[in-house]
Amino acid sequence: MKKNAFFGVCCFLLLCTPVIVRGQGFNGPGADASRPGQPAAFFEPIPVSQVKTLPKDSWVVLSGNIVNTLPGGKYYTFRDSSGDITVEIEPKVWRGLSVEASDRVTISGEIEIKKGQVSVEVKAVTGSGRINARQGQAVTAAQPITVDEAKNLPNGSWVIIAGSIASSLGKDYYSFGDATGDITVEIERDIWRGLSVGVSDVVEIHGKLEIKRGLFSIEVEAIRKM
Repeated sequence: MKKNAFFGVCCFLLLCTPVIVRGQGFNGPGADASRPGQPAAFFEPIPVSQVKTLPKDSWVVLSGNIVNTLPGGKYYTFRDSSGDITVEIEPKVWRGLSVEASDRVTISGEIEIKKGQVSVEVKAVTGSGRINARQGQAVTAAQPITVDEAKNLPNGSWVIIAGSIASSLGKDYYSFGDATGDITVEIERDIWRGLSVGVSDVVEIHGKLEIKRGLFSIEVEAIRKM
């Protein structure tokens, strides 16, 4: 009898205890706050000096200059007014963009900490440099374009578009649009990085244009609220 009574009390407490679920993705206005020591997410540029105080895997956006190349072929020194930091940019991430030390760029990526050394693994880079692409091949839009302009580009092109998410289409797919039209976008769970947005929020997406059977979509690699 005592065991049954104890079990009943435990069930009652479990049912009455509130469960806090931190939402992310297309859930409504606001951003999901990270607990101390957990990865944070910044969708507006922050200084290099602040990056070095954040936990591993935090998502950051930086604005500054890539001043030189480091050994390894994919490592560079990134600099802003607050200091320098090593960034890793895989060849595919450049997507045809070519920049010089005088060109200002914006990078988005995850913080890596190895043996006490802080660096940023870059997932997206935009800037005022030159775009190297042949006619008919995938191109890179280094600055935001419209949905209508995106639909005139070749398959595989890298695009940046500012607009709003109108609805969920199931799983990782959403209807995204601006003043010129709508397009389907794929945003996998890890891409949200704690960001939560609603239909009234304007966001900027960075991603690859996909054309299949005449249908256009964008595979999103980075998203930020504007």
